[in-house]
Amino acid sequence: MTHSISRAEFEQMLMDPDVPDSALRPYVILDPLESSSLQPRIIANPETVATGGLESAMALASLNGVARWRRNQRYRARIAKGWSGPKVVAEGDSWFQYPLLLDDVIDHLSDEWAIYCASAAGDLLRDMARQDEIGVAVRAERPDILLLSGGGNDVLGGGSLERHLHPYKPGRSAAEHVNDSFDAMLKATLNIYSDIIEGGLSAGANTVVCHCYDYAIPNSGKWLGRPLARLGIVDSALQQQILRILIDRFHDGLVAMAAPFGGRVHIADTRKTVNPGNWYDELHPTNQGYKGPAEKIRRTARPSGLETRVIVPPAVDRPLQIADRTAVEALLATSDERLLEELGRREIVIDLDPLAAASMSLELTQSGVESMGQSLRKLGARILSQYQRRLYDLLCGDGNDDVASRDALRDALNLSETALTGTLSAALIGIGCPPFLAPLIAAIVVRRGINPAYQETCRIWGESLAEADREKQS
Repeated sequence: MTHSISRAEFEQMLMDPDVPDSALRPYVILDPLESSSLQPRIIANPETVATGGLESAMALASLNGVARWRRNQRYRARIAKGWSGPKVVAEGDSWFQYPLLLDDVIDHLSDEWAIYCASAAGDLLRDMARQDEIGVAVRAERPDILLLSGGGNDVLGGGSLERHLHPYKPGRSAAEHVNDSFDAMLKATLNIYSDIIEGGLSAGANTVVCHCYDYAIPNSGKWLGRPLARLGIVDSALQQQILRILIDRFHDGLVAMAAPFGGRVHIADTRKTVNPGNWYDELHPTNQGYKGPAEKIRRTARPSGLETRVIVPPAVDRPLQIADRTAVEALLATSDERLLEELGRREIVIDLDPLAAASMSLELTQSGVESMGQSLRKLGARILSQYQRRLYDLLCGDGNDDVASRDALRDALNLSETALTGTLSAALIGIGCPPFLAPLIAAIVVRRGINPAYQETCRIWGESLAEADREKQS
């Protein structure tokens, strides 16, 4: 039987990352009022923690954030001790961050990988996209791989399950119970997923691994069983068949979504990895149940080159917004002449004051007088020529140096223009281009056209550079 402890004792345990989560479990419970489907909220257990009144109870109410802080403190300590193994950034929902009460996927993977976790129980994909914690974490941590867990809360949260199914009708198959709105919602969800992945790749991630959850088992709970029952779908076999169809479609959608990324995005097929008896509730496995999905994710990531460090921008006082989709799109919509002028201006500014780089962003300054603009464009053209040739050598060379960087760059040619601009920016910084110039050069290169078949790009690019050399000599 667990003995009660004081609020001070509980706080002392919470603030010590070396205290295992398992030691805290007797003192926390799910909030019965605030927890939702894939959004478990943890509070102090009033039966085992003497909170000392309402004010103290409120101070201990938000333990989800504390749980993530504890995990990342352990990550920081591991890195500080000279960790040389794979580094991972993880973003997702409660399958990656089930606070304190369960050993989730990340807990099972942390024995082999150092994982910085930006995950939060209940995160919707649109929240992940809006907050851009992924881009910030990838630029800061420079991981070997990015793990993503998302979509489940978008599909099942907020009563959406009930909205996307037809009421029970005798003779209607499981597939016929799924209405058209589910596929429309799934398409919109996967579009957000794709944007998130583009942002992660633009920030410097080389490989992304996602998963598709597993076949949940409705058990009369309020997240699956009761919504199905309200539609008259009460037969357990039919309930499970419907859930299997939804998860299968989600998996197939993820696979299709990943295909355009040219082998840089991998889908861990976590279906049939949780034994039927290893479900903690309708949506989450038990401690033992999470082992299967974690191992499948581990095996999916291994062939992706975890030992290879990716090309990422070096640490600067205030990293440029390379993963800022809106800012990059603005660059791509700007004329070459204006970008060249800005290149020249930035080169002069930094030459006069090297510290000025700390205040630069992707936003362009107002164009100056035309006579000065012409001079700046000429200077910008020289800078472009210099780094464009070095980028060409990296992409199109065949030497043994920078093989991993070259392969990653060739894979990136399949990305959208926005993601490709971010990837080229990172590659330029990796070969010595100042961070405040790289996105402008990358935008010009992308605007002028770059073919997903790198051999064709190299041929056209090589001919263009050769013509430029001949013009210089004439």
